[in-house]
Amino acid sequence: MATYRMVYGDDEQVVRETFHSVTVEREDGWTVLFRGDEAILRVQDAHVHALDRVDPVQDEGPAAR
Repeated sequence: MATYRMVYGDDEQVVRETFHSVTVEREDGWTVLFRGDEAILRVQDAHVHALDRVDPVQDEGPAAR
């Protein structure tokens, strides 16, 4: 499982979140984040502004290097 940073929302509200230990599936115009078998977030692709996989070394910061 991986860590992803996601920016999503519409004209009224934009959310920036980091999700740890998830898998991502895209199907039929939706982006769905899963933790195990449970879908923890479903967002229409039109509302996803950015979805980036985060390198674990970046996530831990400079002190971890």
